[in-house]
Amino acid sequence: MSFIANNIKNVDLYLLPLAAFFLLISSAGTNFFIVISVIISCIYVIKNKDYNVIVEKNTLKLCFAIFLLFLISSFYTIANSEEALGTLKKYLKFLYIPFIYYLIKIKKNEIIIINFFIYGVTLILVLSYLKYFNVIDFNYLYDFLSQVKLTNVQDKIINTRSSIFQNYIIQGIIFSFYSFLCLYVAKKNTSLLYYLLSLLSLCNILFINDSRAAYILIIILAALSLYRIITQNKYRVIILIVFTASLSTQISSNFENRVTRIVDSANLISENNYNSSLGKRYIWAQIAGRNFLNSPILGLGVGSYQESVINYFKDSSPSNFDIYVTNNPHNEFLSINSQLGVFGSILFVGFLVLLSRDSKNNIFAQGITVVVIVSSIFNSAFYDNMLGLFLIIIIGLLYNINKNFKV
Repeated sequence: MSFIANNIKNVDLYLLPLAAFFLLISSAGTNFFIVISVIISCIYVIKNKDYNVIVEKNTLKLCFAIFLLFLISSFYTIANSEEALGTLKKYLKFLYIPFIYYLIKIKKNEIIIINFFIYGVTLILVLSYLKYFNVIDFNYLYDFLSQVKLTNVQDKIINTRSSIFQNYIIQGIIFSFYSFLCLYVAKKNTSLLYYLLSLLSLCNILFINDSRAAYILIIILAALSLYRIITQNKYRVIILIVFTASLSTQISSNFENRVTRIVDSANLISENNYNSSLGKRYIWAQIAGRNFLNSPILGLGVGSYQESVINYFKDSSPSNFDIYVTNNPHNEFLSINSQLGVFGSILFVGFLVLLSRDSKNNIFAQGITVVVIVSSIFNSAFYDNMLGLFLIIIIGLLYNINKNFKV
């Protein structure tokens, strides 16, 4: 009986590791383990009366403040109640962060989380290459998973050349962090295997994945890695970065296609044609700017962005109006500024500044901060389901990991 009791007691040790494992495998799995983790963390906080611990970092205080501001804005939002409530639920992630931090702190399971994360992403990395080189017909796998109702993979993922269960943007961002993490682990453990895994994920991003965010992120993380992990000679780092970038531009048709698409999109925008990825982002940024001018102090309220897009096109009503309708501007800075105004923007920027300050002596933590900032520039990161869950897990790690950790 004592064996069973001890095992039940230690189940919560593996909840966050399992959430990390399923990040690129199952949205439902990650959501389930995160929610259970937060509930158990709340129970521990109440039981141990550790109310001060969940706000012992200024960053954690700002998490509560940001969510509180979202909650207050629900009383004046221009959005309908369904949209407001749906958006508020998405930004619950800010409320999760202090409890994720607390659970890792008391369970001291940060190394287990990192190990499980590496296991899960390595599996998807291998599958990504198998799909890209047509070694396996993934249609059978997708059909099977759909029939047994384990997951329902969207057509836009099925039809990509390397995405497995999540879209290429999320997969690319997580691969970027994984490459950085494996390089860090390889240096600490002098492990050839982790050097190889880091290289494989790097090649996947440079030559297979189509995410601009992942491309920018891997360049910044590579620069950080080269300077802090491999060498601290800034001149050698600059030479290595220039050489690597030059090599990748020469041999990566993927990179050439990205640049071509950006140039073509810019040309279309100059002709007032916004029917492209970059063009839509340009329009969404304009709408966010207009929202700020209309309500600079408090914003238009939680969940208001979609309604503001509809209002923007109310007079013109272009024939392709539907392609612009979205509930977020694909940029977290613009999203929060539009919904919460100056107050929300100050809190969010302060949150990121504190993350940067608190990670300055830890290369691994600095990598996490870079991921959070870049993800927020290229996406509404905390609004997004899986990307947001990934971020709250690694933020929890940022404050609990020792810079000399080994796996």
